[in-house]
Amino acid sequence: MFVLGFFFLFLVFFSNLCDAPPNSLIYSIANPSNMLLRAVTSLGPVDSWEVLIENAGVSAMHMTLAHTNKVIMFDRTDFGASQIRLADGFCRRDPLDKALHVDCWAHSIELDIATKTIRALTVRTDTWCSSGAWLAGGNLTQTGGWNDGGRVVRTIGGGPTDDWHELPNSLAVPRWYSSDQVLPDQRVIVVGGRRQFNYEFVPKAAAGEGAIDFPFLAETNDPGIENNLYPFTHLSPDGNLFVFANQKSILLNYHTGATVRTFPPLAGGPRNYPSSGSSVLLPISAATGYKTAEVMICGGAPPGSYHNVIQGIFASALDTCGRLVITDPNPQWVISVMPSARVMGDMLILPTAEILIINGAQRGTAGWELAREPNFAPVLYDPVTNRFQVMSPSTIPRLYHSTANVMPDGSILVGGSNPNSGYEFTGALFATELRIERYNPYYLARGYDDRRPEIIAISSSEPGYGVIFTVTFALPVAEAPNAVAWHLYAPPFTTHTFSQNQRMLVLASTQPVVAPTRRSTTARAVVGNDIKLTEFIAIVTAPPNAILAPSGWYLLTAINQGTPSPSWWIHIG
Repeated sequence: MFVLGFFFLFLVFFSNLCDAPPNSLIYSIANPSNMLLRAVTSLGPVDSWEVLIENAGVSAMHMTLAHTNKVIMFDRTDFGASQIRLADGFCRRDPLDKALHVDCWAHSIELDIATKTIRALTVRTDTWCSSGAWLAGGNLTQTGGWNDGGRVVRTIGGGPTDDWHELPNSLAVPRWYSSDQVLPDQRVIVVGGRRQFNYEFVPKAAAGEGAIDFPFLAETNDPGIENNLYPFTHLSPDGNLFVFANQKSILLNYHTGATVRTFPPLAGGPRNYPSSGSSVLLPISAATGYKTAEVMICGGAPPGSYHNVIQGIFASALDTCGRLVITDPNPQWVISVMPSARVMGDMLILPTAEILIINGAQRGTAGWELAREPNFAPVLYDPVTNRFQVMSPSTIPRLYHSTANVMPDGSILVGGSNPNSGYEFTGALFATELRIERYNPYYLARGYDDRRPEIIAISSSEPGYGVIFTVTFALPVAEAPNAVAWHLYAPPFTTHTFSQNQRMLVLASTQPVVAPTRRSTTARAVVGNDIKLTEFIAIVTAPPNAILAPSGWYLLTAINQGTPSPSWWIHIG
């Protein structure tokens, strides 16, 4: 009997080991009260970290990926001198600047991810703690900030010579710590901000259009602390806007200002700035008719944490996540326990539809020098199995004002971290960080190359809503696979732990068939080896409407046996 029992335990352990990325720790939390920790031994190459840029010149408080494969990053204009000068000897003259009235230093950069080269950009007004959203034409709309930037709307494209264009007095009220969400009609709704219990739209429908009262933000404001800044906003499949602030959430009809639904509160403590958890809208699938939408929120800080850190008391951050099906008739939060506590973590949707939780601290809150114990190890979360896995750690603290974005090859660009009131490289507890890292998740390891797809061609790079298009792709197999999934991802604008406008759709598609030409090719760049690839064709259907996928540029990824291809840009709508 003992031998049979031992053999059964071995089978259970081995089955979990085979399902896991190598060299990870698995937390099975189907029953959070009975957490099971398993140490998994290395099976070969694993996830990895590398410093991509040793000195970017600017600390990446804000980060976003353009469809031209350029990453735009910026901090604030009144940090004083950065470590990269403006181009052509230009100097910004601003009598309102708090640091330098004549400033010859850049506070925004563009990183070309192919060449690893950096170009200085010229932002003129203060972008401190601002927000943004990409529009259909491939331009970023960027709103608010502090000081002379509070009512400014800025735009920038991703072209080789594009630079910031600024429109002063374009916001009805100053927006500092607000959130942006692109809407189906290509307006951007700008929600909240410090002492702003309202929302407004960009661009304006008419001259003089003002802000619209939003009492929910006043109701979720903790006096003297707030805990409702950078509210989490997600566009629901029914066309309304999910808004979460502090511990509460509603569904807002932004056309009328009416609250459509009020959801139960999320227990544990506040989740928004400065308690700073994070949130994602989990992937929405054609398999459910795009009718089911679920929000996930992780981390934050217990009540009273901000007051405590001011007194030098650094309580543990929250270690819980909540999931809420916002389309359910009777939604309730389902709570899971993370492997460690985390505040100021970023949540990203990986090409595989898994969730990566990265950056942040284990104690304290957001704010200058208000956090302790950096959380160096990212955590991988599988929404299907409700399981967390601790991945390989970085060695660089990424605390307040750090960011992360998913790249087209599936890697993660990580930057920022400046929990100081200026650029501090010596003497600070946690120095200003100018290094840019690349985190390579487990699926980029060469051990996955024998099932990695490669997209070869797309019949339409700009499919309209509901349009059927074909994708030619290659695999290192001779026969067509039973199924390949197609994930459509909207890259976000990331700042202060929230990746605004991030969303993923799992598209409808047919079972792949061998391409009529049945060509075999060799793909060294994709798999790192001379592996023969056979071409196949799948028929994919674009999202049905702009509510599910506001018009713009998206990353399309083929998924074979859980392994993603490098992504292709396509324009939807």
